[in-house]
Amino acid sequence: MSETVVLRGPERPDLLRHEVLADVFEATAYAHPEQVALIAGTRQLSYAELDADASRAAHRLIEAGIGPGDMVGLWLPRGIALLSLQLAIAKTGAAWLPFDSETPPERIATCLEDAGAKALLMAAATPQQGLRDAQVQCPLLTDIGLLAELPAGTAARRRSNAQPSDPAYVIYTSGSTGKPKGIAINQGSICHFLRSENARLGVRLGDKVYQGFSVAFDMSFEEIWISYLVGATLWIAPREIAGDPEALPQALLDQQVTVLHAVPTLLALFAQDVPSLRIINLGGEMCPEALVDRWARSSTGAPRQLFNTYGPTEATVSASLAELQGGEPVTIGTPLPNYSMVVVQVIEAERFPAGTAPTLVGLPAGEVGELCITGPGVAAGYLGRPELTAEKFLDNPWPAGPHDTRLYRTGDLARIDEKGQMQCLGRADDQVKIRGFRVELGEIEAVLAQQPGVGTTAVLLRKDDGIDQLVAFYVPLDAPPSHAALRSALAERLPPYMVPARFEAQALMPRLTSGKIDRKALRAAELSAAVDSGDSDTAETPAEELLFAALAKIFPGQPIRRSLDFFSDLGGHSLFAARLTSMLRADPRFAQATVSTIYQQRRVGAIAEVLQAGMVADDAPAAAPRAFREHSALRRWRCGAAQALAIPFLVLVKMAQWLAPFFTYHFFTGDENDSVPLAIAISVLAFALATVLEFAVAWAGKWLIAGRLKAGRYPLWGLTYFRWWLVDRLVEAVPVGMITGSSLFPLWLRALGAKVGTDVVLGSMTVRAPDLLRIGAGASVGNVVSLENARVEGGWLLLGPVDIGAEACIGSYVVLEGNTRLGDWAHLEGQSSLSDGQVQPARSVWAGSPAQAVSEFDSSCMPERVRPSAAWRVWEMLVYAVGGLSIATLFFMPVFPAFLLIDWLDVDSISVRPLLEDGTVDALGAFILRFFKFFVLALPASLVLVVCTMLVAALIRYLFLPRLQPGTWSVHSGRYLGKWLTNQIQEGSLATLHGIYATVFSASWYRMLGAKVGKRTELSTALGVVPDMLTLGDECFVADAVMLGDERIDGGYMTVQPTVVSRRSFIGNGAYVPDGSTIPEGVLIGVMSAVPRNADMQAGQTWIGSPAINLPAREVVQGYPDHLTFAPSRRRVLGRGLVEAFRIGAPHALVIAAGYAIVLDAMPLAAAGRWGAVVLDLAVAGMVFGLVAFWAVALFKWLLVGRYRKKAIPMWTPFVWLSEATTSMYEGIAVPNFLRYLRGTPWLNLAMNLLGSKIASSAYLDTTDITEHDCVTIGDHSELNALSCPQTHLFEDRVMKVDDVVIGARVTVGARCTVLYSAEVGDGVQLGPMTLVMKGERLPAGTRWQGAPASPWRA
Repeated sequence: MSETVVLRGPERPDLLRHEVLADVFEATAYAHPEQVALIAGTRQLSYAELDADASRAAHRLIEAGIGPGDMVGLWLPRGIALLSLQLAIAKTGAAWLPFDSETPPERIATCLEDAGAKALLMAAATPQQGLRDAQVQCPLLTDIGLLAELPAGTAARRRSNAQPSDPAYVIYTSGSTGKPKGIAINQGSICHFLRSENARLGVRLGDKVYQGFSVAFDMSFEEIWISYLVGATLWIAPREIAGDPEALPQALLDQQVTVLHAVPTLLALFAQDVPSLRIINLGGEMCPEALVDRWARSSTGAPRQLFNTYGPTEATVSASLAELQGGEPVTIGTPLPNYSMVVVQVIEAERFPAGTAPTLVGLPAGEVGELCITGPGVAAGYLGRPELTAEKFLDNPWPAGPHDTRLYRTGDLARIDEKGQMQCLGRADDQVKIRGFRVELGEIEAVLAQQPGVGTTAVLLRKDDGIDQLVAFYVPLDAPPSHAALRSALAERLPPYMVPARFEAQALMPRLTSGKIDRKALRAAELSAAVDSGDSDTAETPAEELLFAALAKIFPGQPIRRSLDFFSDLGGHSLFAARLTSMLRADPRFAQATVSTIYQQRRVGAIAEVLQAGMVADDAPAAAPRAFREHSALRRWRCGAAQALAIPFLVLVKMAQWLAPFFTYHFFTGDENDSVPLAIAISVLAFALATVLEFAVAWAGKWLIAGRLKAGRYPLWGLTYFRWWLVDRLVEAVPVGMITGSSLFPLWLRALGAKVGTDVVLGSMTVRAPDLLRIGAGASVGNVVSLENARVEGGWLLLGPVDIGAEACIGSYVVLEGNTRLGDWAHLEGQSSLSDGQVQPARSVWAGSPAQAVSEFDSSCMPERVRPSAAWRVWEMLVYAVGGLSIATLFFMPVFPAFLLIDWLDVDSISVRPLLEDGTVDALGAFILRFFKFFVLALPASLVLVVCTMLVAALIRYLFLPRLQPGTWSVHSGRYLGKWLTNQIQEGSLATLHGIYATVFSASWYRMLGAKVGKRTELSTALGVVPDMLTLGDECFVADAVMLGDERIDGGYMTVQPTVVSRRSFIGNGAYVPDGSTIPEGVLIGVMSAVPRNADMQAGQTWIGSPAINLPAREVVQGYPDHLTFAPSRRRVLGRGLVEAFRIGAPHALVIAAGYAIVLDAMPLAAAGRWGAVVLDLAVAGMVFGLVAFWAVALFKWLLVGRYRKKAIPMWTPFVWLSEATTSMYEGIAVPNFLRYLRGTPWLNLAMNLLGSKIASSAYLDTTDITEHDCVTIGDHSELNALSCPQTHLFEDRVMKVDDVVIGARVTVGARCTVLYSAEVGDGVQLGPMTLVMKGERLPAGTRWQGAPASPWRA
């Protein structure tokens, strides 16, 4: 006894009062008569009106002889009349005996008789014949008669001598003998409970409380009577909304409900948050932790409290309460004021005679036993059941005062945890909960055993195929009954939730050595095939075929007939309705099925009719094969030869930006007396001039080579294609990032032939054919927008115009093909696409891939544009020009500390010159030796370069630019200029710091820029980041190329809002996270998906596509230890850090080494004044460097990673580190220095195949977005347009999963398409722009698809 731990709630004697329920209500009605008490539809009653209505009914009940101590049945549908009559019974001092509106008359008769009820109150509209057939003996009184106005001059009678010890209500639960058992709660107990629980909940005057529970469920007291206690308003939802988890949350939001009492199952089905809720009180069943994570905080940040209450009916509704927090274990908390709880040894009933009190042995904290409750809420016992009362209601061995001398054994297993919280661990006996209702299996067994042809019975709650269902096992007698007859017989005696889903006949019951039924064996027994299928209707339509098959899986063994009600006949509930909807949506013909259809139609036949009406026809005639021009190898390689001749020129133009300052530095530091500062200054000038010259060369080349291109269709590999390709490569090489978002960018596009209006703001967009672009005045275009008005399709180069109207707004991550147009004021949201021929009307809002109409755009809501003065425009232009060039130059400066370190390390003893002079090596050998020597020296120097770059960026950021705050500013404001300069810092540093992304160092880099980044968060190449506005929680994962919270620019204004990604959320490759997004904990945003509205997201959800759709479940990768996924050891962190430090430094070391070797090789030519030879030497050396860079990456891949094959490897393992290092060097060395020039040439296929890909030589590739090359197969003549990606790996739950992507022959893959691993695209398939092919998908040959995720092409 000394070790026994008793949890005691706070001592609150002020909550123990001499009062009855009617006193509680009447005190509030007196204090707040005009306060609204009830709302139902358009009708509402004040407390004074409700008091008057109930008083009239109470008068008539008292006239009928009803008073304190009496029992009155209450059987009405939900609504104001029900609550008015409940209050009327309270006003008489009597107790009510509530029934759910669907309770069978036979059960009503049994309970009324057992309680000795003096009357049954019911709706006048309810037929009474069923009650008479069930032999109900007491008077039947109707709502209309009781609530009618009293005759004039009648003085209403009031209760007399009502005491706290009188019963207030009686609730019947199922009983193990087959007879329901009644529990009477007295007036004092329930009044104390209301005050005690609300001392913790805090419901108050002015709250609006949702009333949804049946009055037969004692949790309804928390809704109704706590509201009466404080003067809150009850909103009574219509029945069709109360049962619809899709419609209910919206209704709660519309009604601005502030308090919700619910069972966790209902809350789990809500598809959206209800920000108005400040209190959510859960109870009735175990609460999952995932639900807490989702609902503990409001999506708007408004204060919210989430509670979990626990208590059996025998202890007056609830006895304990826990305030739940996300990420913490769910418990039932601590006792309410004046209650206590204790855990005792589990009592085996066989060890003491029936009807006697067992001995209680208390347990210490941490041990599991049976939970017992003491306090003023413990009932006196069961009506007319003294033996059961003696077993369950005992004297309390650990009393604290006169209010807790009694104790109730709950039958639940529990333990006290280390924080002093009570944890409930399930049932200790055969009492179970299903759909929130407590069921004693013995009652079902007793009723089943009474049926003809049934012998021994055993009923179990089993989970089969993820569904909780009651299974009745029985031994048939001589004439076994049909299962349909059994189900029908039980449905007449029991509520729907107590009717078993399956009936399993047994030759013999398995038994233990004690002779008892072996229930463990029954739980493991394999169920027989569904029976009674002959009783089911035959499906006559495709909708019925699908629906009947799904229902048969959910309700195995039950007949499926059109006339049956999903709920009352089949025994369905909200969770089953959601499951059924998901099964229906799996068939593309019924993708629009909704849960509300099931709730509103209810009958199986009616549900099928609605589904059939909305079915998408699948028998449309097959489309004719699309035209496809195949080109000969001669034509292809003729163009390839011309491209090979042009590539050295392209390489020279690009390499001039860094070779020119390299050469200048070394030219002016060749002698001992040369000034290093002067050399640095001249080198910086050379860098700036080379940067400006890149623009000039691209502009001149565009007009000299291509002139003004015209819209049309041109053969692939032809002359027009070659001209377009060469200009595209030239223009692509320009460092246009230094002018995007500025007023200089429109000037550049105009110089290239585009027609661009005034006051446009253009983000980091690419234009494949500038001549065919028109942008109206005042338009805005976001970041990473691809105007793909030049693409390859069916063997042709297609050039088409893009027309963007005045004041139009295009969000970030948008793809527009040629021959598209946006009208004036049209708004195209982020992560959307317009395919060839699409026209978006003026003043419309479209979104998605493919884009579809969302709403009309009201331009009147836009603020008036700021019209800056001419002087301000000149100032802006100056800031953009000087700022862009200065920041680009500034980020070139860290190369000089690297040069100085190399010069210091390059001592005479390792010089190559003596070897060359004495003939030991020739010129080529000297070049190679210099290259390797400087590569080794450049490795530490490159780390100095990276660190200096990070410090320069951080210093500029914090010393010169103000911290950005949420808000809206004109694009002609200082705030916008500051934001633009911040973007330039990120853009300027990206070239140097590319390798730092997706490493253990990336989080620190983002923190340096001002973002808030949690522990163990993985960050890759996030785009559009506004660091001051970004918060990433612990253990998040942001994959490659995520658009993460970039600013929105519209109508001449920039808006920035905070972006939050909560703990353990995953943002997939290429996803779009608009600014202002708050992603809850544990959310997965899929590849190439748009984040939905904040109000639509809940913790733990999975969203994919654009527009995003919620996936009810996803494949979860399990079985890997935490130290390989989320919690690596220090040794693993160090190992990965070393690998990643090499991968960060190696690209820079390679460039620096090449620069030294090339420059020193050309220096003698310069000294001799042979400048033509210098240029030729640099061009040849640059081309050789590109080849060497490619071969270095290939060698690294084959030696350290080998051939990729299908596998799954956790993130914190060497294979993943080396694989990611290979990818990083591929993207940081091979692509920018070599492969980028091969895009759109037949040479790229050869290079990719050298890395392991299996790409046909006739295929067209305008993309280098391939990582695990061995897993990629592309067939003959297929076409992959810009930014398309065969995505051969994903990180799922921090496990790298790799598998093949197979693309057949003559396939056209549109711009920015992604084909996920394990997918196969059949021959002749066409994918529209921004199409997402899901993992495991198989697209049949000759079909056309578009959208994210892929769906059949719509005209």
